[in-house]
Amino acid sequence: KNIINQKINTIKATQLLFYSFPVSFIIGNLIVTLNLLIFIAISLFLIKKEKLNFRFSSSNWFLIAFFSYLFISTLIQFQVDGPLQNRAQHWSFEENPIFKSLMLFRFVILLFLIDTLFFNKILNLKKFFYFTLFCTSFVSIDIIIQYIYGVDLFGYKNIGERYSGPFGDETIAGSYLQKFAFISFFSIFLINFKNKKINKILFFFIIVLHATAILMSGNRMPMILFLFGCLLMSLFVKNLRIATWGSLL
Repeated sequence: KNIINQKINTIKATQLLFYSFPVSFIIGNLIVTLNLLIFIAISLFLIKKEKLNFRFSSSNWFLIAFFSYLFISTLIQFQVDGPLQNRAQHWSFEENPIFKSLMLFRFVILLFLIDTLFFNKILNLKKFFYFTLFCTSFVSIDIIIQYIYGVDLFGYKNIGERYSGPFGDETIAGSYLQKFAFISFFSIFLINFKNKKINKILFFFIIVLHATAILMSGNRMPMILFLFGCLLMSLFVKNLRIATWGSLL
């Protein structure tokens, strides 16, 4: 019984850490790093303890090859005599590009762990999509409130023409929404209403909400990337294309 309870607690901790990734970005970089490291540690323990099955597809090899190339090319560039090597000599160990490129391998490990946990039905991507939708919608509403009233729900004021919402002094709200918004869009199609028009209206409302918040945040590049991403979605994803144009008509 104790072994079963320990297994359940480990699984719940893994799920909680995974689902809380979107909110950890709002809290701060330190929490993101801690969340990532703890999630990797607990996931590795769970996979080894329960001897979970894993799959190794061609996409995994592609990621390993890409990050290996990135690390080796960076290593060669900064080891050859020249201006890059001279500049790197004055940088600290944490700022060294070789160290930074090596640390990118943690994302390969992260993707491998998520794929393994999802393959063994420990992680539920639907819950992750719903939680992301809640986080991005909350940030969007908070930015709009800050834009209208000059202060958000947490008491943060705007910084010049930038509106950061719950991020406070960090003007990264637009980038956050641009990165997580598309995950939120996919979650709409996981909600099954009897009337399909409700899905289309809700999908259109979520797009407008996020686009308005990104525009009000004052981050220009995220807005351009967001619009470009919406264009690609409408062109290449059939279900999204039908919902997008159907909600506009």
